[in-house]
Order: sequence, then C-alpha cells, then structure tokens
Amino acid sequence: MNEQTLFRAVHRRLTFLCAAITASILCLFSCLYLYLAERTLQDNQQSAFRQDVSNLSRSLEQQAVITHAYLSSLEQNSSYQIYLWDHGLPFRFNEMPQHTLSAEVLNMLLSQLPPENIPTTNSASDTDGVHPVKEPNSPSASQKETSRLPSGEECHLLSSGESWSLLKLKTGQNQEYQVYLSRLSIGQPSAAQLLTGDQIAGVTLLVVSSPQDLQEKIWLQRLRFLLIDLVGILLLTLFASFFTKRMLRPLRESHDRQIRFVADASHELRTPLAVIRACMHAKPPAYEQTVDQECARMGRLIEDLLTLSRLETACGGDGLLPERQDVDLDTLLLTVYEQMELLAAQKNIRLSLRLPQESLPHIQGDRHKLEQLLGILLQNALSYTPAGGKVTLAAELTQSFQNRNAKRRQTNSGGASTVHIRVIDNGPGISDADKSHIFERFYQAQRSRTDRSHFGLGLCIAREIASSHGAVLTVEDTEGGGSTFSLVLKC
Repeated sequence: MNEQTLFRAVHRRLTFLCAAITASILCLFSCLYLYLAERTLQDNQQSAFRQDVSNLSRSLEQQAVITHAYLSSLEQNSSYQIYLWDHGLPFRFNEMPQHTLSAEVLNMLLSQLPPENIPTTNSASDTDGVHPVKEPNSPSASQKETSRLPSGEECHLLSSGESWSLLKLKTGQNQEYQVYLSRLSIGQPSAAQLLTGDQIAGVTLLVVSSPQDLQEKIWLQRLRFLLIDLVGILLLTLFASFFTKRMLRPLRESHDRQIRFVADASHELRTPLAVIRACMHAKPPAYEQTVDQECARMGRLIEDLLTLSRLETACGGDGLLPERQDVDLDTLLLTVYEQMELLAAQKNIRLSLRLPQESLPHIQGDRHKLEQLLGILLQNALSYTPAGGKVTLAAELTQSFQNRNAKRRQTNSGGASTVHIRVIDNGPGISDADKSHIFERFYQAQRSRTDRSHFGLGLCIAREIASSHGAVLTVEDTEGGGSTFSLVLKC
C-alpha cells in the first residue's frame, strides 16, 4: 500500500469514526427530546380533553331538552363520540353510525362510574329524538380500577370523583381512547324541588376521544425529527470529512518533508562517498588530501543534520537553551563582525557594522547559538555578494510605549524594547519564487548548485535558532539590489 492509498484509508476511517460518534450523540438527544415532546403532547391532549368535557358537561346541564341535532353539532365541533343515558334509557343518538363502541364495551366503561344511578345498555331505547327530563332511578354497580373483556378490550381507571370518572380504553387493535363518564343534573330546579329537596332529573354522559389526531401529530413529529436527523448526519459527515482532511494535512506535509529530507540527505552524502571511493581505487596524487576534505564535508553535513534534529525536538526551545544567559547584544555584534572581517577581506568585500548611539539592551538567550545564527546570515551574504560589493551588519532599537499619553502627563507607564538586526548585501538578490523556499532544508537556488561548500541547511538552522529565542527571521529585497535578512528580537 503506497502513501497515497494509506492516507485515503486513514481519512475514510477517521471520517466514519467522527461522523458515527457525532451522529450517535445527535440521535440520542433527538430521541430524548422526541420522548419528552411526545409526553408533552399526550399531557396537553389530556388537559384539552378534560377542559372540553368540562365545557360540554356545563353546556348540557343548561339544556332543558336535548335533541339529536344539538348532540350532532357538539360532536362535529369537538371531534368526540358522545353517549347519553336518561335514567338507564340510552338515547337513540347512541346508535349513530359514527359511534364505534359495542354494547359490551359501553357496559364495561359504565361499570367504572362511581356507584349511584348506574344505567345499563340493555334497556329499551327511546323512540323519538327529543328526551324530556325524567326522575332518576337508583341502581348500583361496583367500581373497578381495571376491567377486561374476552375480545381483548381493556379499561383502566385514571382518576374519579363523586360523580365522574376519567378512563383509558385500549382496544384489540392497540388503539387507546380517553373516556369521560359523568352524571349530569339537567335544567334548573323548580321552587317546589328546592323546598322539598327532591333530586333534579339526571343524565349519564360518556365522551370518547379518538386517538387518531394525537397519533397523527406524533407520527408527523417523528417524521420531522427523522428528516432533521438525516440532514444533520449528512452535514456532520461532510464536516467530519473536511475536518479530518484538515487534521491530516500537517501529518501528510510532515511525511512528505521527511521523504524529501531523506532523499536530499542521501543525495548529499552520496557525493563525498563516491569521491572517496574513486580516490581509493585510482589513488591520484594528493588523494589523501581529497579524502580528508570529503570526510570533513561529510562531518559538517552530519553536524548540521544533528543541529536541526536537536532544534526540532526541543520543546519551545527549552531543550536548546538549558541555561539561559544574559547576552550583551553590543558585544555579540562586535564579536561576529570581527570573526567575519577577515573572510570579507579575502573576498574583496567591504564589511561594515552600524550600531545605534544608545547601548543595546541585554537579552536572555544562548550566546553561542545567536553567534551561529548571525554567522550563517553573514556567510550567506558574503557567498552571494560579488567581489567589490558591500555587506552591512546593522542594529536598530525601537521603543513602544504602552501609554500614548505619557508625554502629556510627563510620566512613562512602561514600554517594550525591540531590537532589529539586519544583514544587508548588494548582491544579485533572491527571486520571489525562491523567497518562499530558502528556509527549507537542502533548498538552494539553481545558480549555487555548483558550490559544494553549501548544503542548503544554513538558513533552515538560522530560522530554528530564531524561533527558539522567540524571534522572527525574514528576508526582503534591498533597495538598489540585493537582499536584506531581518532578525527581530524582543527584549
């Protein structure tokens, strides 16, 4: 399996893992919310049913005569099934086609009414559609909390009062109904009834709520949640694919850099080994000196690679700077200038040092690493500057005050110093295409490939040293030609 296929497989697996985890969490919370929403719908349905049957009872109690037309209008307005008995006599309205409950189910439901004036469905029905008020009789029946019929219908008592009961009816088709039972006092009492204390004529009311509307709402809500979850899972999968691809990008780039590094290092090491082998076989004059030079070149390359390895494995630069020292920048710049002055003279290049009038501040860092950094920049400038050219090592101190009104109040609330160290040359310069790559390992411009003293590691090491000190190393064009490397140090 090649690297391309490997990264694709890892990307697919990570995408599936992230999408599965997030989708599981989404579905879990959706099911929890859906459960709570359905419970709320059921509670609201029960509350609405109780409110409706309460209003219906009050409306019936205000009627002196109850007609079929009146009952039909009530059913149409409320979407309920209404059954009425007048002293054990069922209304003929109970036999309307929209009434689906059998006589056995009605008897089972009526048995749950509190014991007083319990009617039965075996009595003869009335012959007309108008029912005058009659005196109540007093049959009794025992109240049960749960009743069951052989055909599979079950009745559960939910709550009850002195003259009413709230039930739940479950049929053999797994449909649930809410049922309300109540004894009503119809019409207003006369003066004689009030004086004698006679009971007012009573009617037994049974109201059945169909679960169809509630089930439709529940299934519609479930369908909406299903669609939302499917869209959410799709979006989460796309996000997981994008996120894992971005997450794998640094690993892939690091892998590619490692492959290029191994290839470039092998190429650089192969050249001196080939020269040494040729010298050992041919033994030309002064071959020992050639072998010694190639071995020294290999040693420099290996030392640069070890330096890069230590720089990159250090955590935040602490591994490279075990003991931070107080570094005097003025002394450091003078030392580096004196070290490079002889090399500049041999190449007929004028090297100059430009320092500010005020003393530069001290910084905490590794003196030897900073000398190495500046030495790399000066060697690079001297290597690419032609004879008769000019290289300048310059330093500039900038002060940024935190309080812009300090001068107005004649007080200074403190500030932060920044030192800009620049290496300026008037050589051929660096093209824009090369500027973005010169700090990479083994990168060299085409014109420098013949120079075997350079490996393309110097500027990479310089940037790593700058990073370990919290500094920034950049390159830009010099006005009039050439290149300027800038090192920004915070004090």
